[in-house]
Amino acid sequence: MSNIKVTILGSGGSFGVPVLSNRWGNCDSKNPKNIRTRPGAIIEKNGKTILIDANPDLRQQLIANKITSVNSVLFTHAHADHTHGINDLRAINLSNGHRLPVFADQKTKISLLNAFEYIFKSKNMAQYPPICEIIDYEAGKTYQIDGFKIDVIKQNHGNMDSLGYVIDDKIAYNLDVKFFYDETYLDKIKEIECLIIGCLRYEEHPAHADYEQILKWIEYVKPKVTYLSHMTALIDYVTEYEKLSKMSIFPSYDGCVINL
Repeated sequence: MSNIKVTILGSGGSFGVPVLSNRWGNCDSKNPKNIRTRPGAIIEKNGKTILIDANPDLRQQLIANKITSVNSVLFTHAHADHTHGINDLRAINLSNGHRLPVFADQKTKISLLNAFEYIFKSKNMAQYPPICEIIDYEAGKTYQIDGFKIDVIKQNHGNMDSLGYVIDDKIAYNLDVKFFYDETYLDKIKEIECLIIGCLRYEEHPAHADYEQILKWIEYVKPKVTYLSHMTALIDYVTEYEKLSKMSIFPSYDGCVINL
């Protein structure tokens, strides 16, 4: 199997770090790895690039990481911190020269069409042609997308569901998750090469697993390496690095590159 490059575009939660009004929480403001934009990732292999989510900071993330082309987009769910940068795909469309395939489950599809109809359907083809096409997919199935094997996972995210992904049997990507519906999921990804998992904060949250639960999952799965993402200002980079790196668990940061 070919090598995969993962770039964490944004490692923060919906507020980013610092939060407006220059609030840093527990984060050291002098450490640039604590500057976190909204969550997303790029997966690359054999010249193909898949974007996971289109967050509101997407334009600057793509510029910062020198990403000029995207072949497909996978959406995890419809929350604004994962979808409201979709307009930035217009520049990708101009570069690619064709409509960009966007994969979304039914609820996310409805939300995207309601909020961003002009992205998918045009009332003025000459001036504003559509730039994306939505392709239906669903949890519990496996898809071949741009040379990647994508297993789609349904996971609970409080009062809604989100999607996780297992990519080429090497990477498990589970960000906005409270619990897994499939009780065998953690067994399926045991000793996977890389787990990228959301770690919002230490305390319990109605839509995200808390810190201790996440560490229990990691201990059970025993991935070769784990990266925490979707972190609020309550989680400081150095604090977690010093605590967890000896167990091959690392806080991610914006622009973090993982080669597998």
